[in-house]
Amino acid sequence: MDIHLSDAEKVFIIHGAEEGMRADGRSLFDYRPIIVETGVLATTNGSARVRLASTDLLIGVKAELTVVEDFEHYRNRINFFVDCSANATPLFVGRGGEDLAVEVTSALDVAYDNPYVLPDLKKLILSPMHAWKLYVDIVILECGGNILDAAGIGVKAALRNTEICNVIVRPADEGKCAVDLANDNTVWKMDVSRAPLFVSVHKLGEANLVDASLTEEACSRCTVSVAVSPTPECSQDGTMLNEEDCIVTMVRQSGGGSLEMDSLDEMVRMGVRMVDELQKALDKRLKEESEDIDADPSLTFLL
Repeated sequence: MDIHLSDAEKVFIIHGAEEGMRADGRSLFDYRPIIVETGVLATTNGSARVRLASTDLLIGVKAELTVVEDFEHYRNRINFFVDCSANATPLFVGRGGEDLAVEVTSALDVAYDNPYVLPDLKKLILSPMHAWKLYVDIVILECGGNILDAAGIGVKAALRNTEICNVIVRPADEGKCAVDLANDNTVWKMDVSRAPLFVSVHKLGEANLVDASLTEEACSRCTVSVAVSPTPECSQDGTMLNEEDCIVTMVRQSGGGSLEMDSLDEMVRMGVRMVDELQKALDKRLKEESEDIDADPSLTFLL
């Protein structure tokens, strides 16, 4: 998203980043305050709201029972849709936010386009004819920078909050199957321990930083976005992630600048390290919320 800055302002921001001092007082590796709420929409199977400073996203997950005619060509994946609300910024009026929506949607599609990150996807296939189809809708209520990282946090939180009905599959006429709801109305939840999180690393001058604000994004030469899914062993023992302990499901470079291989490797490694800390903080927050019935949904975690 474009924001107009004078040359003097850009020089101030870039030189500050190169000295390790950002305009808002953070270090290069600091995130702004993150607030995560789950179960905020009663009309969905799962939902979450993420506020990353002035960035505000609302995520809803709907499970739809579909009839599949040809499972051989059926794509058992999550369907993402991003809507940029005109209330977020006047630039989104009309089709102003279409490019940003396509960018976030495609990044999520690529990161989740493998069976490893969501092992319970196979449970969505109920019979030779029926399957649950998951739709994830993301509404950008306010844009304050770092949309992709916030979307990754919100999608994982919403999927963890998603409840899918248990059903009974019985044979029907003409060799077909019928699906009925279970009498006890029980539900099950997906395993999202391997779901990827995103970290966008920005290059300002010679400095690399995470969680860029709108003004920092305007000064960025280029951005490397990394989606990382931890291995089950690393998820359980809580050790520090490295390149051997995780699966990078997406790497994307954006912006007009080019990178040398050494710089690209450094930015990817930085993204992997920051995903590790982000993953631990989010898992701790969601675990506390699920265990404490009286927990305040507006609690925040800081990195």
